[in-house]
Amino acid sequence: MSRFYVTCPWCKSQFHQPDFSNCTNCGGALPVSESGGGPGSPPPPAPRVLPKSYVRSVKYFGNTYTLIGIIFTIPFFWTVIFPIIGIILWRKGIREANAELVPLEHGAHTEGKITNIAKDYTKKINGVSPKILTFVFESGGAKHVGTVPNLMDPVVHLKQPGDKIWVVYLPDNPSVSSVWPPMK
Repeated sequence: MSRFYVTCPWCKSQFHQPDFSNCTNCGGALPVSESGGGPGSPPPPAPRVLPKSYVRSVKYFGNTYTLIGIIFTIPFFWTVIFPIIGIILWRKGIREANAELVPLEHGAHTEGKITNIAKDYTKKINGVSPKILTFVFESGGAKHVGTVPNLMDPVVHLKQPGDKIWVVYLPDNPSVSSVWPPMK
């Protein structure tokens, strides 16, 4: 008897052999299959509505720059240097979040391919080096490379170089891209 679990890419809830296509916790689309090398279902047409909990996580709670920026700005508003540093970090965090969220919400989609999954030894999260996934996709006749950093999710262990994935990107700036559904 095999165990088949699907992890929601939006809120990380796990379901045992689900017979539904959207997460019952956040409403996000569940991947058809977490293994097998296929890209699964294509993203819906843009504009796409992302689960609010995922957007909050990417912009605030899961974003180190934004969290540090808020901590430096709000409690120390009466000082001079801490709010300046805080606002700079806060803005950097929101810029990084938008670089991930804008393609997910408004980007065109195409099929891409995973080229590499490697440990990122330059970082440690809870004493463990995260993984970085590198992918390639084609847009306008040119090949573009993208990455998904800080992967700690066990879903990455099921993906292999050569597997196909969906990539959402901005047609006027293909260097701004994300993987659909998100992996982090």
